Amino acid sequence: MKYILRAVGGIKWEVVGTRGRDMFRGSFEHTVDSKGRVSVPSKFRDIIADRYDGRLVLAMDYDRCLTVYPLEEWERLEEKIKTLSLMKQEVKDFRRFLLSSATECELDKQGRILIPPPHREHAGITKNVMLVGIIDKIEIWDAKAWEARNNQNGDKIGEALAALGL
Repeated sequence: MKYILRAVGGIKWEVVGTRGRDMFRGSFEHTVDSKGRVSVPSKFRDIIADRYDGRLVLAMDYDRCLTVYPLEEWERLEEKIKTLSLMKQEVKDFRRFLLSSATECELDKQGRILIPPPHREHAGITKNVMLVGIIDKIEIWDAKAWEARNNQNGDKIGEALAALGL
C-alpha cells in the first residue's frame, strides 16, 4: 500500500491517506517441485505481506483450478456464503464442495506454498502452472489447461465484454 504524506512543521510527517489498493494482477508461469510446492510470484508476495498477515487459504474451484485467498478475503467470502439459503440444494452442494476443500497455508521462507496431492489432482497439476491474479485472489492452473481455457473462451469473453459496454 502506498501512503500519502504531508509535512507537519519542520521534519515531521503524518499519514493523511493511502493511494490505490494493491490488487493481484497478471499471470506468471512457475513450476511445481517434487514435493508439490510452488513459488508465489514476488509481486503477489509483496501484496500478501503489505496488505495481509501472510495467512492464506487454498481451495478447489469448479473450473478445475485452485484458488488462493488471503485469510481476510476468505473470511469475507465465508460471511457471504453464510447468507445463502440452505433450502437450495445447489447452495448446499457449493458450500460442501468449497469449504471441504479449503486448507490454510502460509508462504515458506522461500515464498512457496504447498499444494496438497488431492488439490493437484483436482486441477490436473503435474509440473508447469500459471498463477493468475484475480483482484483479491490468485488462481493456480495447470499451464496447459490455462492455455486451452483461454483459447476456448476467446469469443465468449468478447461477447460478454461487448454486452457490458467494455
